[in-house]
Amino acid sequence: GEPLLPATGIKRFDTPQGEVAVGVIGLTLKDTPILVTPSGVDGLTFADEAATINAFVPQLEAAGADAILVAIHQGLSTTAGYNDEGCGGIAGALLGILQQVDPRVDLVLSGHTHNAYVCDYGKIDPSRPFLVTSAAYGGSMLTDIALEFRGDRLVAKRAENIVVGHDGDAEAGGFPRFAPDAQVAAYVERYVEAAREAAERPVGRLSGDAVKGAGLGRLIADAQLSATREAGAQIALMNSGGIRAPLASENDGIITFGDIYAVQPFGNVLMTKSLTGAQLFEVLEQQFAGTEDELLSPSAGFAFTYDTSRAPGQRILSATLEGRPIHPAANYRVTMNSFLASGGDGFATFAEGTEAVTGPLDLDAMEAWFAMQPVTPVPAEKRAVAAGSQPR
Repeated sequence: GEPLLPATGIKRFDTPQGEVAVGVIGLTLKDTPILVTPSGVDGLTFADEAATINAFVPQLEAAGADAILVAIHQGLSTTAGYNDEGCGGIAGALLGILQQVDPRVDLVLSGHTHNAYVCDYGKIDPSRPFLVTSAAYGGSMLTDIALEFRGDRLVAKRAENIVVGHDGDAEAGGFPRFAPDAQVAAYVERYVEAAREAAERPVGRLSGDAVKGAGLGRLIADAQLSATREAGAQIALMNSGGIRAPLASENDGIITFGDIYAVQPFGNVLMTKSLTGAQLFEVLEQQFAGTEDELLSPSAGFAFTYDTSRAPGQRILSATLEGRPIHPAANYRVTMNSFLASGGDGFATFAEGTEAVTGPLDLDAMEAWFAMQPVTPVPAEKRAVAAGSQPR
């Protein structure tokens, strides 16, 4: 019933015109329980974002804040450029929050979607003229934000996303390059060197490039199925959100431990559980709670067809194992990573599985899969097929 951590703070700056106080409200998103391992937030509640922000705005004003910033782990998508203040093509879950935010907020720092944008929200809603910014992800951009005051009154604000290129960065293109801080660079290199032998150790060869949505998820699912056969596994399912990098078949197809670690860096263990056919259908339906990009990747022998135009609960048209229809009353042994096994990513039905057997690390399963064949193929067969579209 009480906040676990302080939700606000005030930073005070001395200026030639006197002190300026900037208030900050920080919060995660309401859907946190479905984005992290559920046991990690057991017993915690996550309140509505807009209501939370609005409750703290008057408190910060009463404490003397001259400007109010919100830092929130929720975001937008955009079809416009990363510095287009016109908010062209803005969409996403954060919009519904912004529509309700107290107009006394001056700036919203957002994230979660990994997109880059600078949106003058006043062009969407003149009664809420705050800036909304996001600096992509992975340190690839930095948002330069300036707030201009006259005395203690905020009179102007601007923001610009700056691409972070550095000396020796081949992808920096025509953007300004910044020399790395020598002390930090040396610190990083110390650990890069310490990990080099393990990272560069070859684990196998790949037949071609494998990326999320085009073979990599299926490859991982096949590896997990193979690694858990002794637990009775018949099916393995891999979540798209757990795939964090592609696998490139450069260097004669040689794949290193560092390559597969970049794909699955979370250290999840594999779990094999018994699910009824009805529960399996529930799991397949739950993948549509988010976006289509979050579809589960099935292992070889398991396939399903779906139609996202149908009503929730009716989107799975069929599911088969080795060509035979999944029977709602039958039991199936299904493997998933430990994040999914506890109901992560909104897959609550995974947590209902019984007769759980703990298997190896997902990374060890991947390495073992590469070791089993001279060249590991990227699976290309139809497994998840959308009505009227190309198979995944």
